[in-house]
Amino acid sequence: MKKRFKPQDGYGFKKKGELIVEPALKSRAITRKNRGLIKAAIVYPNTYQAGMSSLGFQVIYKLVNQIHSVSCERVFWSRQKSDFQYPASIETGLKLDKFDIILFSISFENDYLNLVDLLAQSGIPLRSSHRNHIHPLVVAGGIACFLNPEPIAPFIDCFLLGEAESLLPPFFNAFSNSEKRDLFLQNLEKSIPGSYVPENQLENGPGISPGIDTAQKKSGKTAEKEKSEPLHILRGKHQKSIRVQYLDNLENVTSTTAILTRETAFKDTFLIETLKGCPHGCRFCSAGFIYRPPRIYPAQNIYSAIDNASGKTDKIGLVSSAIADHPDIMEICRYGLSQNFKLSFSSLRADKLNSGFIHALSESKIKTATLAPEAGSARMRRIINKNIDEQDILLAVRKLVKADIINLKLYFMIGLPFEQIPDIHAMVELTKKIKSVFLEESKKKRKIGTITLSLNPFIPKPCTPFQWVAMEDEKILKQKIKIIRQGLKQTPNVNLNIESLKKAKIHALLSKGDRKTADLIESALENGWTYTLRKNTAYCNSIIYREKRIDTPLPWDFIETGIDKSFLAKEFLKAEKETQTPPCPMIDCSRCRICR
Repeated sequence: MKKRFKPQDGYGFKKKGELIVEPALKSRAITRKNRGLIKAAIVYPNTYQAGMSSLGFQVIYKLVNQIHSVSCERVFWSRQKSDFQYPASIETGLKLDKFDIILFSISFENDYLNLVDLLAQSGIPLRSSHRNHIHPLVVAGGIACFLNPEPIAPFIDCFLLGEAESLLPPFFNAFSNSEKRDLFLQNLEKSIPGSYVPENQLENGPGISPGIDTAQKKSGKTAEKEKSEPLHILRGKHQKSIRVQYLDNLENVTSTTAILTRETAFKDTFLIETLKGCPHGCRFCSAGFIYRPPRIYPAQNIYSAIDNASGKTDKIGLVSSAIADHPDIMEICRYGLSQNFKLSFSSLRADKLNSGFIHALSESKIKTATLAPEAGSARMRRIINKNIDEQDILLAVRKLVKADIINLKLYFMIGLPFEQIPDIHAMVELTKKIKSVFLEESKKKRKIGTITLSLNPFIPKPCTPFQWVAMEDEKILKQKIKIIRQGLKQTPNVNLNIESLKKAKIHALLSKGDRKTADLIESALENGWTYTLRKNTAYCNSIIYREKRIDTPLPWDFIETGIDKSFLAKEFLKAEKETQTPPCPMIDCSRCRICR
């Protein structure tokens, strides 16, 4: 395809070895200036701080710029709007509509509105069907896309579903060798596994089934029917399946920060991914299912990444959904500390918080640690397959405070499937027990920190065992929040942060919607979400609050993540029976095949 010539740029910023150090937002990256390069904008549809805090976004930026035929620049959404300012790249200031390709990296469904806003601000037609060869090719990828791309499918020319290392090199090679845009898109799915061109599929995704309401499920009528019938799993109405692409192994891969900047959530922290996926299979969490089996980065790759950060920062952040499940994690921690780095971790499981982790946190002067009990009662933790017990949680709290980590963040969810009011009271009681242990150890230290309780409405996610369930009604959620507020109002040093119920409702719509959801996104851009939700009440309720039968076709059924849908259905029925499932053994699937 014809490439636009690249403008000259006199700006640059400091490179240290392979790592770029960006001291401030106005700094500009060193970009290629050769004529004829494909100009690609990698776009994070949220703020600079949010985008540069995303390890996935940084990895893609580095990966695309390693492709010799491409020059890649970053573009971010901004809350500040101006009639005279258009979305433009950090590196050269090139306007978004002047690029050959726009690559959206999407981690969160709530950023869909920002994606459409960026197109609108740039004067690019929102709908793929309204664009032609004079417009940039609009491409999207990221975990939100390979869970369910349908809510934004009308806006996107093509999706790349899977891990960037598998998809981007062949995609750009095909783009370079193609003369006509329409032929390129027409043949893309045939030539590159994992590519999805919405216009090549049926115009409308799977329809909305009549479904069943939550009251039926709570009464047990649905459960009895499901028990007595075989699991007939139906697909949606798409013409063909798209298989998400994964690397076979991580032997030759390292995923790390490409650009260090203070203007991120982690402030000059060099991020290193240690493991993809999670073996524990919590039934609400997509990471435990779409990345099966979890894959481990070799320890030597991580040591090399730590070495690469030397001299540029003194902070290393180890990133994974299951940090403690890396077999060499203690050796990795010792190596990082021996190189005089301060270590932080993206997640900690209460049952795996051993002395090695505590030592690493203490040596790194960490003052706040996060634990995720998720539910207050043992019953609910069995339902969601959170294989930790109350003693694990209380012991973890004691260890942390003893190590001078004086502030705790606790994550809980409300509105989980099969949840009852006694489970909410159990959440209050567990928090009080945590506070008691916290206070006992804090008094010994003569330092008393703060416990922050983060309360989040449960949102059913595609490709999980809870993908069929409805979100809890807003009135019931408010009732449960009131119980928690009243139960903890006399408990000092406990702060309560509650996610907006309206935002959670929108999140559920964007997570589980079909192609009609795109109409609502466009309406919300023009009129706001309050107006849009009110004008589309029946449709929104059918997506958010109507439970689906297990044999109901779902909008995302055409996406194959490698997990058999019948396995998810069996996990849902096990949740109803309060039965737990052992963690994924993290072995080759040909030897296990439990979920295949």
